[in-house]
Amino acid sequence: CQDVIASRRGLQLPADALAPRAGDGFWLVVPLIDQTDPIGALLLKAPAETQYSDKDRELLGFVSAQVATAIERSRLKAELLRAARYDELTGLPNRRLFHDRIDTALARSRRKHGRVALLYIDIDDFKAVNDRLGHDAGDLLLQEIARRLERCVRKADTVARLGGDEFVVILEDIHGPDDATAVADKIHHSLQQPTAIAGHVLNTQASIGIALHPGDGDDADSLIRHADQRMYRRKARN
Repeated sequence: CQDVIASRRGLQLPADALAPRAGDGFWLVVPLIDQTDPIGALLLKAPAETQYSDKDRELLGFVSAQVATAIERSRLKAELLRAARYDELTGLPNRRLFHDRIDTALARSRRKHGRVALLYIDIDDFKAVNDRLGHDAGDLLLQEIARRLERCVRKADTVARLGGDEFVVILEDIHGPDDATAVADKIHHSLQQPTAIAGHVLNTQASIGIALHPGDGDDADSLIRHADQRMYRRKARN
């Protein structure tokens, strides 16, 4: 497609762009260009006797420009939607998407008469990492923490970052408190494993508060409040 030149005003084709291919007819290559960069191409097959006039080529150039614009708008919409729902640093669901996920999880739990656990996680002494090693090192540590948290849960569960060094985990379809405690223990063990950041080896500690549905409430605010309070009590002990 590099030899095919297109613009918003029309289309120019090299001589071989309309060459027959082994008796199958003509293959017309119409590039898709957004602003100045090619993003793909349209391939049109026509019978061998087909003749394209200047108006035909101009129309094809116009169509390719419209298709390229539609593709770029769709891509931009997807990027904006992701930016609105996912944390830029860690790639985890952000606060907005977390609230959507927990509301959905609670609705499913009510229908099935099941149980949901919410784990509220705060990294101990995270500020000291930023102060000693700098914010770039702190960001690297948060990214590593996010990856480790995801490895500690099932694919159906949700790990989200609320902001700063605060994370939450939604566990659906659990049998009881022991399941949530087991995941919390797994998280503790995972985070305590050495992490090399900026030439330093860190052993991360976290305070985790657990709330259960329906025992601690039937809505997201109640679960968040209970989990947050228990997290702070544990942090005070730590």
